[in-house]
Amino acid sequence: MILNAGTLVTMNDEREVREEVHVVVEGGEIVEIADGYASGDTAVDARSEVVIPGLVNCHTHMYALPIRGAPLAVSPRSFYEALVDIWWQIDEAFTTEDARLSAIGSCEEMLEGGVTAFCDNYSGPNTLPGALDAVADGVAQTPIRGLIAFETTARNSRDEAIEGLDENRRFIREKEGGYDRVSGHYCLHTLFTNTEEMVRECVNRAAADDRPIQIHLEEGLVDVHKSIEEYGERPVHALESMGFFDADVIAAHCVHATEEEIEVLGENDVAVAHNPYSNTNNAVGIANVEKMQEEGVTIGIGGDGWDPDMFETMRTAVGIHKLKRNDPSGFDMATALEWATIGSATVMGMEDRIGSIEEGKRGDFVTLDLGPNPILRESAPYYVVSAASQADVTRTIIDGDTVYKRGDGVHAVDAEDMKAVGAASAELWERMGLV
Repeated sequence: MILNAGTLVTMNDEREVREEVHVVVEGGEIVEIADGYASGDTAVDARSEVVIPGLVNCHTHMYALPIRGAPLAVSPRSFYEALVDIWWQIDEAFTTEDARLSAIGSCEEMLEGGVTAFCDNYSGPNTLPGALDAVADGVAQTPIRGLIAFETTARNSRDEAIEGLDENRRFIREKEGGYDRVSGHYCLHTLFTNTEEMVRECVNRAAADDRPIQIHLEEGLVDVHKSIEEYGERPVHALESMGFFDADVIAAHCVHATEEEIEVLGENDVAVAHNPYSNTNNAVGIANVEKMQEEGVTIGIGGDGWDPDMFETMRTAVGIHKLKRNDPSGFDMATALEWATIGSATVMGMEDRIGSIEEGKRGDFVTLDLGPNPILRESAPYYVVSAASQADVTRTIIDGDTVYKRGDGVHAVDAEDMKAVGAASAELWERMGLV
């Protein structure tokens, strides 16, 4: 495959932007990036477009898709109320078919929006065991790359937590090999919904399987208050005392982490999945990414199941961090694109394969039609973040194959699949007594 690019935003170490170049992909791998355009039977014409690396969503919940548009009667006034009144009710109502179909629908959305890889955390205790098989089957129907996990929680019982850990181990050891682009990791829902025993057991299992652990960390103040009540210290310090950071950890949110806690995260090479749109929607606060950057913490960006458009998520990051400083020049817009590409790839441990356009990496690209204005090399990344949307994606390319083309849809997902996704959502609403 040959990709002719008018403007190529590489996101390599130099954050190089090149003009009028072609990229050659062989066997799914980028083998050459050269000046000028090239011809050939497999040439893709993006000479009038901006090409960026495939976007990477490092924290999402695909099972959130079916609740969109549901006539919810509750009006939570806190993050914890939202968990209890909405999300834990959804968890309990989910079936394995819901898990499969929500994965198909979410992957279709992500591919339409230029996302080529994601990290997902699924929660549906009544679908164990076998939950991750259903999720993986849905993901694998599409060409996207995915890391999936079951959220371990002891909020109902110790046995349920063990079942969650068992599900992750079973998938990794017995099922993962049957999928080309889907792999497993471990996930602890939160510290406050687990016990020290579960934390230590998760670390042991993740180490044995050489996998990362993702955790929702200090997303809401309930996490802080419960930790102080139970362990006499804030969550980061409590987890450090439990040996949690001996594992490869992805910490989602970290909204209420203090500067001292962020220093601990940096010392332990903890990666952070920043979720600005979700944090705004849940009104939990704004993460101190400035301190994280100061401490050398790797930052990626996620939609958290709320926003299928990663361009909106990037813009939300820009907006909230400018607003926090009351400074319209207080945040470098290009940083958001970095978080959504090489940053998120690094959070997921995949930076050697994806996240930037370089020789030796996989041929994952997004082509964007940004309209009639000139595209300048020095401002192209800013233009992408400030103006692009899912609607501007003309193609999503994975391993050199065009898997989404505007007007043609996503490869291997058709209207009947999406109709089934909608029907399953309606049935879920009925089971929950919403309609």
